[in-house]
Amino acid sequence: MAHRGEIVAEAVRKSGIKLSKLHNALKISRPTLYRRFEEPNLEFDFIREVGKAISHDFSIEFPELKPPKPIPPAPIEAFQLESLDDCKNKLLHVYSLYTEVLHKYNGLLMSMQK
Repeated sequence: MAHRGEIVAEAVRKSGIKLSKLHNALKISRPTLYRRFEEPNLEFDFIREVGKAISHDFSIEFPELKPPKPIPPAPIEAFQLESLDDCKNKLLHVYSLYTEVLHKYNGLLMSMQK
């Protein structure tokens, strides 16, 4: 099993980021940062934080960090209208929502031009 702390420390060295900036960005002390590098089973949350701080994707070294594949959405049920009047009422409702948003949008545009 790979020593996570050593792998992270090596990536930090290669990044050229100064340790003083890194420990400040992580909001930990410098000695704590060194102790973390000595941990063979360094937590993945900490590894992600270091990766963000040094702009490094650790999922290359640790495939476990790759985000899970997204779950496909559930199929949408068919929308069934009861009658022509039901259809008209739903369309009028949607149109009223649209015009309300349009008026708010136009109001924002006007306030930005002032």
